[in-house]
Amino acid sequence: MLRKSKSPYLRDVYLAYLIDGARRTETDEFPIIEEWMVATEPPKEIIQWDRRRDVINPSDTAICFYCSDPGFQPILNNPKNYAEKLKRYNCVVGLDASPYDNMPIVVQKSQIYLNIAITYYYGSLGIKVIPNVRLGDDRTISSLEAYPKHTLIAIGTHGFTHRLDNRYIFANQMQKIVDILEPSGICVYGPASDEIFGYARLKGIPIHQYDSYTMKENAKDKMRKLSEDCKDER
Repeated sequence: MLRKSKSPYLRDVYLAYLIDGARRTETDEFPIIEEWMVATEPPKEIIQWDRRRDVINPSDTAICFYCSDPGFQPILNNPKNYAEKLKRYNCVVGLDASPYDNMPIVVQKSQIYLNIAITYYYGSLGIKVIPNVRLGDDRTISSLEAYPKHTLIAIGTHGFTHRLDNRYIFANQMQKIVDILEPSGICVYGPASDEIFGYARLKGIPIHQYDSYTMKENAKDKMRKLSEDCKDER
């Protein structure tokens, strides 16, 4: 006969372990990423999670999540299961579950919470992180209270800045991010145009730009085409 346990089984549906011991922001009670968790030097390379097979030197490489959300959904569902895999890299750029500005505000903040909570969790395990600052609409600016000031931050620009109206929104938000966080440097995955980062440059903030996977593939295609054109001219 099976003996019934005296202590009840508790299922952590909300992944409360992610923010165990975290301080909270005043406005929305986001967990606060601590300064000591953040990498002090920019990595030599940043590669997105779904292209991790391309990593040559893990100790020089940061893993980011600037890819489609389904590509890292398993991590969002079970962050604990991936901690040991991520420890082999130089550092981890914070999660990037998308808070689109056409989502209800409660969903936007939920996505941002998940990004910050998982980043905090990995930082609490001793994995160096670079917080990914991802906002929705202007009602999510209060989430910046969760990030430490005067540290490295990361921004992903590929895709979102294609449309002119998006670039205008992004540039305005970047100015607020710079004024509030006063980062020691910004790691940009994707294009780093003056239109978006001119204000940060004027403030003397170093911009560390890394080509996205798509940018690298486009460059390869361009070189391939030039090579083929040269052969045709012979």
